[in-house]
Amino acid sequence: MDRHPFMSAVLSLLLASSVYGQQMSERGAAGPERNTVASTTDTTDKAQQRLAGLPSKQELEDRIAFYERVVRGEESAHASDIAVGRIYEQLGLWYRDIALLDRSEADQKHAISLFRRASQSNEDLATSLGNLGSLHVEMGKLREGEKEELEAVRTRQDMNDPLLVAQSLSDLATVYLAQHKFEKAIDVAEQALAEFSTNERAAAVDRIFVRYALSLALCAAKSCSSAVPVMKAAIDEAKATMEPDDLRIGFGEFILGSVYLRLGDPAEALQYMPQGTSQMKEQLGWGHPMYLKALGQYAQLLRKSQRVEEAKVVEHEIRRTDAVVDVHSLQKQTSAFSFAGLR
Repeated sequence: MDRHPFMSAVLSLLLASSVYGQQMSERGAAGPERNTVASTTDTTDKAQQRLAGLPSKQELEDRIAFYERVVRGEESAHASDIAVGRIYEQLGLWYRDIALLDRSEADQKHAISLFRRASQSNEDLATSLGNLGSLHVEMGKLREGEKEELEAVRTRQDMNDPLLVAQSLSDLATVYLAQHKFEKAIDVAEQALAEFSTNERAAAVDRIFVRYALSLALCAAKSCSSAVPVMKAAIDEAKATMEPDDLRIGFGEFILGSVYLRLGDPAEALQYMPQGTSQMKEQLGWGHPMYLKALGQYAQLLRKSQRVEEAKVVEHEIRRTDAVVDVHSLQKQTSAFSFAGLR
């Protein structure tokens, strides 16, 4: 089973960030995405190469509808706890990708209960705990998130696999960021990066994401100048191992722009943040909370740079997109996902 999906991991990082000195929002992952329901842990460089972007929102909704039917069939056939748990876990990840966080939480909790019952499924359990911990950061449930990430670390320590432990430490850094425990975030991120830098099984994406977390922690701890080379190293590796339009690169550029803005260098921030928001728009422009949050921060940068008219255009897009999302959210409660409550 792969680590939690790329978009959700970065979403949590952006929400946990204190780059602007703001309190964390309750609305907005990546680890690497998951291609199949019953996949096994993938820590090779294949994890870097699978995906230049994300499925569209419609594609995700179609997948959810299909696997909702699949899981009901598996339950009726009395499939194993592991098999059913993996489907619920995947559904939870996809619900999270379309920002239906309550549904995501319910499915991931159910998956964990099934993995606990299947005692031979420690890696599934650890991965799911990490996913739920990351989700709880996104939802503002920080104590729950910390508890789950710490249990994931302990579970993987019992498995005696340093790489898996490092992956959980990388996730734990996100929780500490959200809790404003910046020194703790720096400590566990540096531990994870040390393992990723020497372990031959580590994927580039592991190094990239832990550097994202480390950079945010350093900047939040008032050491933004130290964060810049860490962030640039992450972006360089992303560009060397991913397609040019990969959303993961866009996230990195957006974060680096945020770091420069915190350093009081809006001109340098403008070299990175517009590219990041542009790449987000391609795949998240339907109104994902992360995209709206990014646009809001970009508008702040434009105003700080005395580009008021451009800021107004961005702010208008935020209002327009947010209004559409609100209408669609109300419709979804009684339409496409109404069958989900039957379970």
